[in-house]
Parts: sequence; C-alpha cells; structure tokens
Amino acid sequence: GKGGLGNAHFKSSTNQAPRKFTNGENFEEKWIHLSLKLFADIGIIGKPNAGKSTLLSVISSAQPKIADYPFTTLNPVLGVIKKIDKELIVADIPGLIEGAHEGIGLGYKFLAHIERCKVLLHLLDSSDNSCIDSYYKIRKELSKYGKNIENKIEIVALSKSDLCNKNQNELSNSFETKIGVKPVFFSSFSKEGVNKLVNKLFKTTYNDTQ
Repeated sequence: GKGGLGNAHFKSSTNQAPRKFTNGENFEEKWIHLSLKLFADIGIIGKPNAGKSTLLSVISSAQPKIADYPFTTLNPVLGVIKKIDKELIVADIPGLIEGAHEGIGLGYKFLAHIERCKVLLHLLDSSDNSCIDSYYKIRKELSKYGKNIENKIEIVALSKSDLCNKNQNELSNSFETKIGVKPVFFSSFSKEGVNKLVNKLFKTTYNDTQ
C-alpha cells in the first residue's frame, strides 16, 4: 500500500514545524519464496570421503575442510576453474548416504542443491572394493528424491587412483559393461588424470566438439 505523508512533507519557509500528515492506504501482505535453480555448473556428488573436497581444492582456489572422517563438508563449497576464456563454477556437495532422500545423514536438503547444478560429477573411491555398488546406491537416492535430478548429465570419475590395488582397465571395463559409462581415473595427490578430468568437465558443460 502507498505510505502516508509525514509532517516533513508539508514543511515550508512560512511553516517550519507543520503538524499536518496524511494516513497511508490499506496494505497488502504476501509471503514470497524465491528459489535459485542454478547455483553451479558442476555439482560433485558421492559418498562421504570419496575425495570431493580434495579434488575441489586441487582444481580451484577453494579451501574446503579436508579430513579423514565422514561429513567434513557440512555446507556446499563453491570453487571456480578457468580455461582461457571459459570458467566453471563447481560445487562440493556434502556426502550422500543410503536413505538421504528420507533425511538420513545430512539429509535431503543437500539433494536440493544437486537439483540446482547443470552437470553432476559422480565421484567414487577406486580403492573401495564395492565402488560399483556405491554408484548404484547414490543413483537410487537421486531417483527416489525425484525432481528429475537422476536425468541430469553425469560424469563418472574414480578418485584415489594412486591407492587403487585393482587393474584400472578391468575396473573401467566393468563400469562400462554394467552402467554404460567409461569412468575417468585420477589422483588428487599425484595429480595424475586431473587435467583429463577438468577437460572433460569443460567439454561436457560447454558441449565442445574440439
């Protein structure tokens, strides 16, 4: 509603202290909820301790908390990676566990952050003997949460390749056979494969053909 006029509005050279005022009009009140649908180009998802925060610290100037216990990341952390005239905003999403869509662990509010990312980078620990099972569990949580996030473009990457005691070619072929995706192996510690992964992120996000 339009506000009323105070006595200062009626002040003049001949009336220095007016006591005149007008009442405001009736007002209308509304509650408005705003939701930012895209807050990052890339959302890094995966189970706790998959190496998400370490990767973000390597490919950008972000300094997320890194420790050897689960749920070190309690809120999404953003980082920016640049390549000549292009840049990507990357979000480190707190770790997801089975039942996250029901609020277990850090809950579904972080699944909502995933909804606001353009591309998903699904990180899996290559030293984990059940990494393929871990992949299916996270995908199941995305599907149960809904909001169409399970249909987002996904890049699969296997971290900690320096600690992997399995044959990388065999593991890669197993992923390709079972889920239809060839993963990218990398190590944030040795930096091996990191540039390849970053190039894939840019190529996928910008639909580069080069």
